[in-house]
Amino acid sequence: MPIVSVQMYSGKSQMEKDRLAEAITEDVVKILNVSKEEVIILFTEASHGNWYAAGVRL
Repeated sequence: MPIVSVQMYSGKSQMEKDRLAEAITEDVVKILNVSKEEVIILFTEASHGNWYAAGVRL
């Protein structure tokens, strides 16, 4: 059972997340040869102030 975790800034619409989940699911099905029902997509969202790169807030 493939589980794909997507971490992103908060603020995207439910429709955008739905479309992304559908696209990721399609690719996972094709590449790993699993059924659509086996694929789980998990979105974790955080506000912009919680992201850092090289010690600097993005």
